[in-house]
Formats: sequence, structure tokens, C-alpha cells
Amino acid sequence: MIKALVNSSWELFDIDELQPGTSVFDFETGLYETMRTRDHRPILLTPHLDRLFNSAKSTNLKPPFHRKKVESMIMQVIESSPDPDQRVRVLLVPDKVIIYTMPLDLDYDIYNGVSVITVQAKRDTPEIKTTNYHSCLNAYQLAQEHECFDAILMDEDQVVFEGSRSNLFWIKKDILFTKETGVLPGVTRNTIITHSPYAVKYGELNVLDFDRLSELFLTNSGSGIVPIVKVNNSIISNGVPGPITKELMKLYDSWAFDIL
Repeated sequence: MIKALVNSSWELFDIDELQPGTSVFDFETGLYETMRTRDHRPILLTPHLDRLFNSAKSTNLKPPFHRKKVESMIMQVIESSPDPDQRVRVLLVPDKVIIYTMPLDLDYDIYNGVSVITVQAKRDTPEIKTTNYHSCLNAYQLAQEHECFDAILMDEDQVVFEGSRSNLFWIKKDILFTKETGVLPGVTRNTIITHSPYAVKYGELNVLDFDRLSELFLTNSGSGIVPIVKVNNSIISNGVPGPITKELMKLYDSWAFDIL
């Protein structure tokens, strides 16, 4: 069981009841944000709340509380946990704001490089982080079955979009590329686009292109920058994180933690 703040009251839930995409999750209509903390301080809280409230406006989902109240509730939940480093989930569903937290439990081996698979799937509403994401959850579960960190979503033409729980960047000739449309506007993705010392361009990637890439990495709020060293049967960057990816990983810590 897990304790969650529902509007202004604490309630107990089975964790699956609060996991969007699962069969027991009751809310087909809703939005969510996931962020991490460091020393009980939420990382990049402002852009997370920007996205949540902008998405609520675009979907006509009226939050039951104003932004400052939601921010206060988030801090209340964070401070209720003894763990300094947490993974915080905010669910905005009809007439309710549900907030809970868990220990971060980050596997630092991922920063030595991860394997991913490609799966033909897509988000129904990629520009909005909605609770209706069964296709992403199914793709992620398939990746887990293959002992992979994540699944890279692609369309019927094998055009690559993003991870089931992450955004995707690739590097060619010291230039960062990411897909412009049809992907979630991730908070970590936007931080890299804004602060990267390397040029960032929008492009399109096909599954057949993986063998020709020098570096490839994923981004999400929980893990930051995660280097990819294998896609399906293709080895990336000789099986180790590339130099630009490693540089960006170090820089991201200063960008994220300086913008707490």
C-alpha cells in the first residue's frame, strides 16, 4: 500500500491503482507529471507545472485547485517522506489532484549504457502527458521482457519517434538531433535543447539508420540522460557511452540542480 494526498486528505492505495495504463486505474481521463527530488527539493518543478496546467487548459480538464495550492501540496508530500531523493507523481483527474512519492531507487548502472528494442506503437496524444497510455505501457512491458531499459516507438514506416517513457536524441557530426513533432515535449528534453553547448536540430530517424549513428541517448525526468549502447542487434558507440553524451550527462546535473 502507498499513501497519497488526494485533494487535501491522505488516503491509502494499492500502487497499481495509481499507475496510469493499468487495468485497475479508474481514470481514463487525466494528466500526470513525474519528477524527482534531491535533498527533498523538487527538480525542475516550474516546467513540470507549466506543462501540467497548459495540458489541462488544452484538454478542458479543470484543476480543482490553483497552481500555488498544487505546488504547496507537492511540497507537503515530499516533506512527508524520510527519503531525500524521491520520485514524485502528480495525477490530475476529474475533480481530484492525487500526489504520492516513492524512493528514487535509481540504478546507476544505466549510466554505463543501456539496451533498447524498437516496437511499432505510438502515443494517442503525444504532445500531452495523459493517463491514457496503454500503448506505451505495453511497449515498456515488452522491453522489460527482453531485459531492455526501454522500448523505442516507431510507426509502420519504421520512422522512430521516442521511448515509451523517454525522449530520444541522436548525434551526428557533433550535432544533436531529436524529432520535432509527434513526441512528448519532455522537461528534460527541453532543458537540453535550451542549454546544450552543441547545436540541436530537429530531424527524422529510421530504424535502418541506427548502425550509422555515433551516439544515441534517452532523456526523462527520473533518470536524466541515459546513454544507449545497443538497439535491437545494433551496437552503438562501440558499446560504451560516447564522449558528447558523457559531457552532456555532467552538464545536465548542473543545469537541473541549479534550476531547482
